[in-house]
Amino acid sequence: MARKVDVLSYLPPILHEIKELQKIASLENPSLERVWELTESLFNNQFILALDESGAHRYERMLGLITNESETLETRRFRILSRYQEQAPYSFPVLKQLLDSLLGEGKYELTRSTSEKWVRVKLELTVSREFEIVEVLLERVTPQNMLVYVEIRYIQHSALARFTHAQLAAYTHKQLREEVLS
Repeated sequence: MARKVDVLSYLPPILHEIKELQKIASLENPSLERVWELTESLFNNQFILALDESGAHRYERMLGLITNESETLETRRFRILSRYQEQAPYSFPVLKQLLDSLLGEGKYELTRSTSEKWVRVKLELTVSREFEIVEVLLERVTPQNMLVYVEIRYIQHSALARFTHAQLAAYTHKQLREEVLS
């Protein structure tokens, strides 16, 4: 939040009554408030988690990221953060640590087969909006000779067992499978 600027408060109290100085102060206040807003924006745009629209656009341009118009600022920040956290060479513990830092512990299921050369990540429904970003990240981080599978861990039947058929009838099959029910 930008500072509230009052140029008149910097002057001695005896000068507060002069109309010309009051007018000058009222004209200077908005421009100085704008300077503070820009300063704060520059400071915040140094940190990925505090980026505003212009800062996100700048990072995306630097990293060569292509975005959709419909993406939220949070999704754009997540994409930028995931690009900065890419790291080679690939190792399973590093990949697990990377996914923990991006998605959060317990928000995914990571499996691999070194003999069959594949890695599978099943995302929780709560982080499914990051599906494409995780897919691109894994393609960039894992070795080229490994297959990468990114899937969504849908709601299992056991999670729906606590509801009656009458309660579930209000939802479509797609909603029951893909949405987080309360």
